Order: sequence, then C-alpha cells, then structure tokens
Amino acid sequence: MIIAIDIGNSSIKIGFFINKKLIVKSIPTFPVLKKAEYEALINGFIKEINKNKNPEGSIICSVVSRQTEILFETMRKICRSEPILVSSKIKTGITFSITKPEELGADRIANVVAANELYNSPACVVDFGTATTLSLKGKNEDFIGGAILPGIKMMKEGLFMKTSKLPDIHIRKPDKALGKDTEGCIQSGIIYGTAGAVERILDEMEKETNMNFELVLTGGFCNIISNYIKRKYDIIPYLTINGLKILYMRNCHA
Repeated sequence: MIIAIDIGNSSIKIGFFINKKLIVKSIPTFPVLKKAEYEALINGFIKEINKNKNPEGSIICSVVSRQTEILFETMRKICRSEPILVSSKIKTGITFSITKPEELGADRIANVVAANELYNSPACVVDFGTATTLSLKGKNEDFIGGAILPGIKMMKEGLFMKTSKLPDIHIRKPDKALGKDTEGCIQSGIIYGTAGAVERILDEMEKETNMNFELVLTGGFCNIISNYIKRKYDIIPYLTINGLKILYMRNCHA
C-alpha cells in the first residue's frame, strides 16, 4: 500500500494505492488537527480499506505550510519511513522551462507529471480548486508555464464578503447565461466567466507557443465547469493523486 496525500487549501485528499486499485478519502484542511488525531484518522482509514496490508511508504504534496510538517511527521510514524515531499528538486521526469521552479505549487508539479504519462503531445491541465490553475506541458516533457485565477468558491465568497447586498449562494449549474435574478446573475458570472476565462487564456497560450494543447480537467469543480467548456477535453478527477504515485515510484529508492 502506497499512501499519497494532497494537502489543498480547502481539503486534504488521501489516496490509498493497493496494487492498481485507488481509494480516496477526503477531510477538511481546517481546522488543523493534532498529530495524534491525524494518526488515528489515517490508521482508521487503513484498517477500513485493508487491515492486513501495511503501508509501504508515503508521498505528500502541500500548498498549506501549516499542515505540511504535521502530516509529514504523522506519515513518518505510520509508515516507519521518511515521506517524500514533492518539489521541483525531486526526480520528476520533467524539466522546468520557467524562471522560478522553486515557487511552483507541488500540486501543479504532480498534475503535469501525470499528464506527461498520459499524453505524448502538449497538454494543459486545468485544476478547478480553491484557485483555478492552468499548467502546461510542452512538446519535450517540460513544464512550460501556465496561469492562476480565483477559484469558483473564492469568487462567490468574495462577492458575498466584499459587497453589502449580494447573497451567499450555493454553486450549481446556471440554466442560462442571461440571469433573471441576483442569484442567477452570480451563477452565470462565476460559471460562464470561469469557463470563458480558461478557454480565452488557453487560446492566447496556443498563439504564443505555436502549440495545440490536449485539455485535461481536474479538481473539485471540474464536473460543473466541464458542461460549459466548448473544447474537447478529458476529465480525470484524481489526476493529482495519480501524479503523486508516479512521483513516489521515481523517488522511493532515491
């Protein structure tokens, strides 16, 4: 059993790989728990999934510094081995054609590593999480750049918190682009706006690079937004977790 942990701004996804089978559990990122609480929680998942299978090792990607150290120590105790912490400095199998690879989010590294295994051609991974990120793989197994914009939840919370009269809404598929009430207008602006922004940004990137990109959608809101994307795309909900397994296999004996 290999345990892959993706620590995001809103949730922590814990992937358990047993041979070729993947089981994913999700817990909130906040409030931050104590090490003993995470240990009990993850050990409970292990017993639930396969109580006779001891974990071989673990890998962590994190965009939340407060959680990184706690879960690193937790996994070291559970697996009795040092977890692999994702960064541009480990063996990734890709090159970084960007100016500051040390600043690159670990989740975006995992996404491009996974896309590199799936596509021989250039590919763009769009991850619809707390932030919406575009991460581009070029022709030569390289990370060539991307874009970051506010995520869907961040947009709706920003409108609610930074205005005096706009309501806090539940995110759902808008019936039409033309909103007929305040909630409908917000739904339209957020969903159609995000889909349109992604396609416009990718259009411009294709012009700048003279490449055509395969489009891969992932993240918590990908199933909603995919209904409004006009390009051909693939949906891979646990792309990041799968990328972590690839990275684990490349680094477990390093």
